[in-house]
Amino acid sequence: MAKRKALSRTATWAIVAVIVIVVIVGGVFGYLATRPHVTTPTTTPTTPPPTPTNTSSQVVFYTWWATTGKVALEHLIPAFESVYPNYKVVPSLVPGAGGTNAKFAILALIEAGKPPATFQTHMGPEMISYVEAAPQGIKDFVNITPIAEQMGLIQHAVPAVLEAGSFNGTLLSMPVNVHRGSLLYVNWPLLKKYGLPFPYNFSTLVYDTEQLQAHGVSAWEIPGADGGWDQLNVWEDIFLSLAGPRLYNEITYGVLPMNSTVMHIINETDQYFLMFANTDYPGWQSITWTQGLTNLAQGKVAFQANGNWLTNYAYDFLNVTVVPATPQYLSMPNTTIVETPFPGTQNYYAIVIDSVGIPVGPSEQAGIALAKYWASWQGQQIWTKWKAVTFYDNVTTDYFNTPAQWYDYQALLHTPAQDFVYQLSDGGTFDDVFGQLTSGMLTYQEVGAVGTSAWLSTLNSSIHEEYQEWQAAAKLGLGFLGFPGHPFADYYPPWVNASDSSSSSTTWGGGYLILAAGSLVLGAVEVLRK
Repeated sequence: MAKRKALSRTATWAIVAVIVIVVIVGGVFGYLATRPHVTTPTTTPTTPPPTPTNTSSQVVFYTWWATTGKVALEHLIPAFESVYPNYKVVPSLVPGAGGTNAKFAILALIEAGKPPATFQTHMGPEMISYVEAAPQGIKDFVNITPIAEQMGLIQHAVPAVLEAGSFNGTLLSMPVNVHRGSLLYVNWPLLKKYGLPFPYNFSTLVYDTEQLQAHGVSAWEIPGADGGWDQLNVWEDIFLSLAGPRLYNEITYGVLPMNSTVMHIINETDQYFLMFANTDYPGWQSITWTQGLTNLAQGKVAFQANGNWLTNYAYDFLNVTVVPATPQYLSMPNTTIVETPFPGTQNYYAIVIDSVGIPVGPSEQAGIALAKYWASWQGQQIWTKWKAVTFYDNVTTDYFNTPAQWYDYQALLHTPAQDFVYQLSDGGTFDDVFGQLTSGMLTYQEVGAVGTSAWLSTLNSSIHEEYQEWQAAAKLGLGFLGFPGHPFADYYPPWVNASDSSSSSTTWGGGYLILAAGSLVLGAVEVLRK
C-alpha cells in the first residue's frame, strides 16, 4: 500500500485540534468515521536497575489506561522517579477500550511531526501503523533491538514475546507486559444454580447458553459502548476455536484463503456469534467492558469473552479474585468469577503485548530511561504484580495479585511456538483495519442476521487492506513478525522466502537470537515481488 499523502501543515493541525476536542467528548474523528494475597518473589534478577542520569526532564506518556493500567502506573511511576529523581512522568490519558480512541490520536500527532515523547502501543502490526504514518518512517523511532540486547531481554524473555514485537529482526517498541486474550469469564455460581456444567469445550458453551436462555437468563455480556471492540473479541475467539491458529494468523497477514472450507468456518463463526449476541444483557448498547464485568460479578450474566485485563479489573475495583478453571478452585464455595481459555482454544495462546514506543527527538533519552526501567526485572515485579504477566522466562515464585495471573504465566511458558496467535482486536491488525473490523462488528450485532452480507464484505475488504499494509511494511524491510529464522508462531507469510530467512548476520546465545548492537536488520529476508 502506498504511503498516505502528506497533509498540509494547516490541515494537519486542524485534524489534531479536532481530535483533541472530540476525545474530550468521547470520540475521535481523525481516523474513524464511526467508531488487578501475594508472596514475596525470590528469583534472582536478570537485569540490574538502570543507572540514573543527571539530566532534568519530563516524560510525557500517551496512554489509554484509565482503569487497571492506571492503578499499575500509580505503583510504577513513584518507583521509577525514586531511581530517576530528575525525571517526572506525566501520563496523558485518552480513554477508550483497547485504544479505540488513543490509537488514532497518536497517529495524527505522529503524522503531524509532533509525536508524544512516549506512547502506549501494542506490539504486532499495530506498531507499523505508526511507522507508516511518520514523516521519516522508521527513522522517526528509537530502535529498541540493541537496547533489549544490552538489557538481556533477548536471552531471558519468552521467545514468542519478542517475535511478536519484532519486524524482520527489528524491535520498534519496548515490551512491558504480556496479556492473554481469547479468554472466557464465567460466573460459576450462576451455572451451578441451574445445574449446568462448566464449559470446558465449545459444545458445552453452546449448551449452557441455550439452557440459560430457556430459563429467561441473559447468558452473555457483549458490551456495545466500546465501539465494537467487545464484539470483535467474541467473533475472533469463536473463529480461533473453530479454525485453529494457522488460519487465524493468516488473517493477521491478510492472506486468509476464502475457499469453501474457510467460508464454512466463517459462516459457522457468524452463526454462533449471532446466537451468543441474541442472549446479550438488555441495554448492551450503552454498556462498557468494565460495566459488563460488574454485571458478571453480580450474577446478572454467565459469560463475558475478553482478555485477562478483566482479571486485574475485578481485583482492583470489584474486590473479586479471579481464579483459573481447575478442580481445586471450582470446588471452593467462595469462587465467583472463573477465567478459562475460550472453549476450544485451551491449547493456544492469544497474545497481547503492551509496549512503549519512543519517537526520536529531544525527549528520547528520558523515554529510553522510562522504557528500560519498566522492562527491567525490578520494574516488572512492580508493574506485572498489578497488570498482566511478565515476559521473563525464569520467574519461580508467584508474586502476582491473583492465581489466574500465575496460571496464564505458566501457559505462556509452555505453549508451543506454532500455537501462538496475536489477538486481532489488540494489536494483531493495522490500525486502519482495526477500525474497519470493530465498526463492522458493532453494526453486525445491531442489525443481526440481515447484516451478514455487509459484515462479510467488511471482513473481506479488511483482510485485503491488511495484506496491502503488509506489502508497504515489506518495502520498509519490516515484512513479517519475528526474527530471521524464527518467525512468530513459526509462520512466514507467503511473500517471504523462508529459505533465505534462516541466514543473516546474527549470532546465537542463550538459545535465542542475538543481534549485533546498534544494527537494524532490514532486508535480511527476500521479499518476493508479485
